[in-house]
Amino acid sequence: MKSRVFLILSAAVALTVGAFLVFPKLPFASPASERITNGSFEEGFGPDGVGLGWYKFDNGGNASYGWYDDTWTPVVWDGLHSQLIEINTRCRGASDPDRYAGIYQTVAVVPGATYTLKIRGMIRAQDGDPVITGQEDPYSYRVQWGFDPAGGTDWRAVTNWVEIPWDKVYPRTAPGKMLEYSTNFVAPSSKITIFIRVWKKWGTAGREVDVNLDGISLAGPAPADVKPPEVAISVPPYPAVGKTWPVKVTASNDVGIVSLKFYDGSSLIGSVSFSTGPLTLEKEFLWTPATSGPHVLKAEASDASGKISSVTITVNVGQWIEFIRNGSFEGGFSPDGVSLGWGKFDNGGNASYGWYDDTWFPVVWDGLHSQLIEINTRCRGSSDPDRYAGIYQVVSGLTPGATYEFSLAALLRAAEGDPAITGDEDPYSYVVQWGYDPTGGTDWRAVTNWTFIPVNLYPRLSPGKFSRYSVTFKAPSSRITIFIRLWKKWGTAGREVDFNLDGVSLKGYEP
Repeated sequence: MKSRVFLILSAAVALTVGAFLVFPKLPFASPASERITNGSFEEGFGPDGVGLGWYKFDNGGNASYGWYDDTWTPVVWDGLHSQLIEINTRCRGASDPDRYAGIYQTVAVVPGATYTLKIRGMIRAQDGDPVITGQEDPYSYRVQWGFDPAGGTDWRAVTNWVEIPWDKVYPRTAPGKMLEYSTNFVAPSSKITIFIRVWKKWGTAGREVDVNLDGISLAGPAPADVKPPEVAISVPPYPAVGKTWPVKVTASNDVGIVSLKFYDGSSLIGSVSFSTGPLTLEKEFLWTPATSGPHVLKAEASDASGKISSVTITVNVGQWIEFIRNGSFEGGFSPDGVSLGWGKFDNGGNASYGWYDDTWFPVVWDGLHSQLIEINTRCRGSSDPDRYAGIYQVVSGLTPGATYEFSLAALLRAAEGDPAITGDEDPYSYVVQWGYDPTGGTDWRAVTNWTFIPVNLYPRLSPGKFSRYSVTFKAPSSRITIFIRLWKKWGTAGREVDFNLDGVSLKGYEP
C-alpha cells in the first residue's frame, strides 16, 4: 500500500502546472512493469510532431500526412497532451485508396509472458463529412494495431494487424468521448515493435481524418537488465566559439534508457528523461561554446535499473572570425573608385563602366560608404548583350572542409522610366551574382559556380530598402577568391544600371 501511495503522489507532482495539479484519470502500471515510453505523451515531442520515444510512418501517394502535439482538452485523455495523426486529401482533385499513417515503438519484453495493451483514442473528420452525415460507409476511417515479433521497424512487414473497434467518427470541431481499447497477448520474443496506424480506406478527395491517441500502455513483467548502456557523441567538425552547434548523443540498452545528459566540462548543457525508457535514444543537444580552445564533452546515460555509462571526448573549439577585408567599405577607396583591398573587372565591349565611393545616405547600408558599380550605354546607338562589371578579393587562411558564411547587402537602381522598372521589360534585365575561384585565381572568367542573388530594383533617384543575402558553403581550399558582379543582360542602348554593394562578409572557422 505504501508504494502505491508513493506512485500516485509522484505522478501528481510530475504533472504540476503553475499552481494547479493535473491528476491522471488513473495510473498506468508501475514503472517496473510499464514497457511503453511516453505512452501518455506528457514527456515531450520531437520537431516532427511525434511524441518522444515514438517514430512515424506513412505510405505517401496522393495524400498529405501530419503528426502534432495536440493540447486541446477535449481530445486529451490523460494530462495535457495527446498524439494527433492526420491524413488529408484537401485541395486534391483525386486521392489513392488505402492511405496509412501511424507511429511505432520497439520495447523489451519477457518471451512467453502475458502483456496487456491499452490504447485510448478518438476519430474525427471534417464537419459535414459524408461518414458523419451517414451518406458513406461508417468504416471509411479505421484505426489498427499490430506488432513485429522480431523488433523490426518496417510497418509493411507486419502481418497481424488488428482492427480497433472504434466505430464512432466525430465532427472535427465537436469531439466526443475518448474511447478505450484493451487486449492481452503473449510476447513471442525478447524484443517486439508495437505499431498503431490510421487507415483511410477510399480514394476520396477533399477529406481530412484526424485521430488522437493517448494513454498507450503495455503492462507486464520487465526483462532482466543484463548490460549497462552504450553511449556515443557526434560533434560537427570545426566548431567555433559563440556559434550554436548540434551535438548528437545516442544511447542504447537492453531494457531502456531513462536518462541522457550532455555536459561541457562540469556544465550541464541539456538532458532528457523518461519514466520508462526507449531501447535506443537519440537526442540532438544545441551547444554554444563560450571560449575557444579544448573542451571536454561528456554524455551520460542511465538505464531502467540504475546502471550508468558515460563517454567523454575532447574537442578543439576555434575562433569565428571575419575573413573579408574592408567589406563595409569604410576603410577607404583607391583613385579608380574601387574600395581598398578589392580588385575590379569588366568585359568591355559597347558599354561604359564605373566604380565609385558612394556616400549618399539612401544607398549606404552600414556606416558612411558603399561601393557603387555602374554599367551604362548612354549616348550609344547600340550595345552588346551580357555586359559584366564587378569586384573581387582573394581570401586566405580558410580551413578546407569547414563551413563559412558569405553575406552582403545590395540594391539596384536604373534611370526613372527604365522599362525594367515600369514592367515593359524583363525585370531580370539587370542581375547580381557571386561566385568563387577555389584556387585563389583572379580571372573572373574562370569562375564556374556563379550564383544568382535576388536584389530589388528601384528608380535611380528613389532607392528603397537594401536586399540582404546570406549563404553557407564549405571551403574547398585554404585560399579562394570571392567575385561579385553586375550583369546587364540585353544589348539595349541608352541605359544606366547602378549597383550599390555594402556589408560584404565572409565569416567562419579559424583554428
